[in-house]
Amino acid sequence: MLKTIIVDDDVFYHTNLKQLIAWEAEGFIISGTAVSGAEALRLMATVTPDLLITDMSMPGLNGVNLIRQALEKFPQLKVIALSAYEDFEYVKQSLKMGAADYLLKHRLTPETLLTVLRSVKRSIDQEKQEERAQNRLEEQINLGRSVLRRNFIKKLISEEPPDREKIHAGIEALELNLATKNLLVAAGMIDDYSHLKEIYTAAGLGDLVHSLLDISAEILTDTGQTIISGLDEGKFIIIFSFADICSNQKMYNLVIMALNRIRATLKRYLNITVCFGLSDVCTHIRDLSSFYRQAEQLLEKRFYYGKDRIFYDQVVEGKPLNLSLLEVKEEKRLLELVKAQKREELHRALNTIFERIQQYQPNLSASKMVLVTLITIVNRLICDFELPEEMVYA
Repeated sequence: MLKTIIVDDDVFYHTNLKQLIAWEAEGFIISGTAVSGAEALRLMATVTPDLLITDMSMPGLNGVNLIRQALEKFPQLKVIALSAYEDFEYVKQSLKMGAADYLLKHRLTPETLLTVLRSVKRSIDQEKQEERAQNRLEEQINLGRSVLRRNFIKKLISEEPPDREKIHAGIEALELNLATKNLLVAAGMIDDYSHLKEIYTAAGLGDLVHSLLDISAEILTDTGQTIISGLDEGKFIIIFSFADICSNQKMYNLVIMALNRIRATLKRYLNITVCFGLSDVCTHIRDLSSFYRQAEQLLEKRFYYGKDRIFYDQVVEGKPLNLSLLEVKEEKRLLELVKAQKREELHRALNTIFERIQQYQPNLSASKMVLVTLITIVNRLICDFELPEEMVYA
């Protein structure tokens, strides 16, 4: 049914117009009436009509201005203008504003109204059909582009990747948000995928994977130039590129933070866990295949260490990977909170630090460094407040 609003300052005309034809038999439903242009605008804000039938000569906001404002807010709205006068200026203005047709009240018959309504309905039906066709076309284009992107990424990580020129051409043609240097590859795997295949239908499992990719892509918008693509059998790949960052340490920090956000979000909203294998820094995209294989091999550690983890080599440029578990400003903040005796804020600050350790899953030496720093803070407080050590460490 096409929702219709009637606007006329003569309330008796509302009844006459309603009774003139069998509206619902023609595919229309009267969703409301108004006696002024201002009331009509308020009504349209709640009803969102398909058709507006309005008198042109009304006090306050007249028909011409009502049509103009209504079409600004609802561009798809169809309008039929009514008037008791054979005023060509009204006709011209209403049609100029976008009215579909113009009817004179004193000449209005069921036949003339039906003729106009059926014409309007055909126009609306045609527009909706064209919109559906356009949406289907866009879906097919997006699906085709998605398949092409997936195939291109598969080719990049294959044993025989494209040459430099084809890589650059593919990135440009497929509009990939990706630089060609300073890349990190995360090989992702849905935990217990074989079990999920048993409890989901093929369509349901496909929807789950699509949701995973959509959620992850949304999170990754904050992490440089990044693309994500599904592969096969619960596997997916994320390629991070940092053309303007020279520090490997900073790249790893950004990537691991993003992967941890993805893990936490998927667990919360999809009730699934994933593992990631994270490669070393790839200096150029043409070498991506070997770095993907490295990331994929790191995933094998999940059989020994369990699910819901990130696996990576903890050495960057010959030094242990430092994931900024406790920054200097946080140390100062902890001291300030203790001295100010703000217990709740202190607990929150400490919880944040320990949650970060749990997320990053650092090696033992990195964890010890955090604990040593915290003990150093405690010892400093013992000295500042002249507290007996046995009272603190009892």
